[in-house]
Amino acid sequence: MKYYPIFLDLGQRTCAVIGAGKVGLRKIQSLVQCSPARIIVIDPFVDFINLPDPEKVIWHLKQHFSPEMLKGCDLAFACTSDPEINDMVVKACKGLKILCNVAERPELGDFILPGIFSRQDLIIAVSTCGSSPALSAKIKNDLRELFGPEYGLLTELLAGVRKVLLPLNLSQEKNRLYFKKIVDSNAVSLLESGDRQKLFQLMIDILPQGTHYQVQRLIDAIL
Repeated sequence: MKYYPIFLDLGQRTCAVIGAGKVGLRKIQSLVQCSPARIIVIDPFVDFINLPDPEKVIWHLKQHFSPEMLKGCDLAFACTSDPEINDMVVKACKGLKILCNVAERPELGDFILPGIFSRQDLIIAVSTCGSSPALSAKIKNDLRELFGPEYGLLTELLAGVRKVLLPLNLSQEKNRLYFKKIVDSNAVSLLESGDRQKLFQLMIDILPQGTHYQVQRLIDAIL
């Protein structure tokens, strides 16, 4: 395995996308979803108005790329159709110690992007380290069928339960056991069916008594 898998918090980070064609627009859209990431788009041929969610792009440079444009950036995405410009981006990033992704030739960059899909805060990423994007896409689609929207609700439920349990100052082992019982139960199927009553009864059976009122409110909010 060449690549180190990681999920980045891009809050207050600045990301540059060089080239806002079809590939660049996909990168921009994925970055916009990671708001409040700051995004700089560099493309002399694309109008700002045509970018997805333009109000979230803090700076659009309708100019040809030059290395000084990357100063202060944390990540860069070279997405132009011109290999020479992409090479310029890679060279500039190395000099400025900025991590770079190169769409046309991933091996030149520092990182690649996996195939992903999300169910709210549940994010599932698949990568073959560049060996076969087609296989990554197939596995991603298979997993999308396996993990439906109800898993997003389960993630929301578990996050809520966590907020309820932590103030009780229970041991880490006890908390771990509570979460394991929920995950191993039929909670996901009850979330899928929307059965509030049975889900609440399940939570009563699993969680300590002092949490029941808060958990009921949590379930009502989710379903």
